Amino acid sequence: MNKLLATAGAVTVLALTSAPAAAVSPATQSTATAKIFKPLTIASTQNLDFGTIVLAGAAFSGESVNMDTSGVVTCGTTAGDLTCSGAPKPAAYHLAGTANAVVTITSPGFNLSNGAATLPFVPNFSGTVTLDPTGALDISLGGKITGLSNTTTDGVYTGTFAVTANYQ
Repeated sequence: MNKLLATAGAVTVLALTSAPAAAVSPATQSTATAKIFKPLTIASTQNLDFGTIVLAGAAFSGESVNMDTSGVVTCGTTAGDLTCSGAPKPAAYHLAGTANAVVTITSPGFNLSNGAATLPFVPNFSGTVTLDPTGALDISLGGKITGLSNTTTDGVYTGTFAVTANYQ
């Protein structure tokens, strides 16, 4: 028994006094990064205006008026149903944030109303843009009015965009 205790004691002493294993490091260390962005702002700088749309056809339905982002209007799909005039202009927004950052723009559809009737409106801009080297960008939004017919109630139709901008 004494011999067993002496052997166990010797093993313990050796374990406590033996050299520790050498520390190791990876071949390549990891790095830490953090992207810091300035607050992103978006401001409306111009309201969308389709100009004047005259219901010219005798009996029609399902017509639409489309404005591209540069303000060019396509008035109806069938000649004679609609006449468009005036000085149309797209909605315009100014973005400001971090230089060269990618930003996602969204704008869901909504209804235009004259108080008595509504017309569906779908904005034509959703996607990504890149801010310029100063951290700014001006964008334009057009859209499409649908559901026009010879029985559409006349008046001034208005609605409000719900445009959002988020860093990607």
